[in-house]
Amino acid sequence: MKTITINPIKESWDKSSDGWFIENAPNYEAIKLSPEMGFPTAVYPLLQKYLGNLQGKKILAPSSGDNVAAFAFHLLGAKVMSCDISDAQIKNAAKIAQDNNWAIEFIVQDTMTLDEIPDGEYDLVYTSNGAHVWINDMPDMYKNISRVLKPGGYSLFFETHPISRPFDDTTYEVKIKQHYADVYAPASDPVPNYHWRTQDFINAIASSGLVIKEMLEFHSQREDLPCHNYLYVEPDDLDELSNWPGDTFNWQNNPWAALPQCLCICSQKV
Repeated sequence: MKTITINPIKESWDKSSDGWFIENAPNYEAIKLSPEMGFPTAVYPLLQKYLGNLQGKKILAPSSGDNVAAFAFHLLGAKVMSCDISDAQIKNAAKIAQDNNWAIEFIVQDTMTLDEIPDGEYDLVYTSNGAHVWINDMPDMYKNISRVLKPGGYSLFFETHPISRPFDDTTYEVKIKQHYADVYAPASDPVPNYHWRTQDFINAIASSGLVIKEMLEFHSQREDLPCHNYLYVEPDDLDELSNWPGDTFNWQNNPWAALPQCLCICSQKV
């Protein structure tokens, strides 16, 4: 009898996808008006610096998730391939694209292998926050990102900054909850996730042959969409958070604002 292997990450996203896309509906309406809002305020200038005019550029968005970036790239004139390990995520994103007559390609793919993506095809491979937490082998991931890029093409991502990982993010007090080196999720966790360190990002990129061009460390700005602004969102009901500090963007009120929230690295295939 054939053994069926269940991927808990794929299974989890397949189950939660419908609600996730309903939650992100306001973000989709926002990028229809201003496509550049599909990226954090700090990241969009980096895309402009290295990619220039996106019209006609071929862009791969693996681990595309909510597809905010994929939709934004399309609206900025790029030719976009969106891929995700979750069938439901791809199905929901494709439905939105179809309803809006957006010519985006969608495919179910594991970001660690990209085994149906041809070599040397893309000007940019872009991942947004939350992609790397599901990746258990970053060197393999970046080896394949390098493979699918054209010579001179770029890889660019933004992610939760590793410096924030040791802290308890359920409170506005800065309290340590784990060691910085505790990368791997406990074996008891039903859905595995990985809290990669800065050295893990750098070493994975370097081992792939990509050359790092620029790195940013930043935190949210008020004008960023909620999907890019998750650490400093003010609660809807102040009673929900007794230690809410007031202006969460002011580090003198909120110590979290003194630390970088996100890490962004742009690298190039040479």
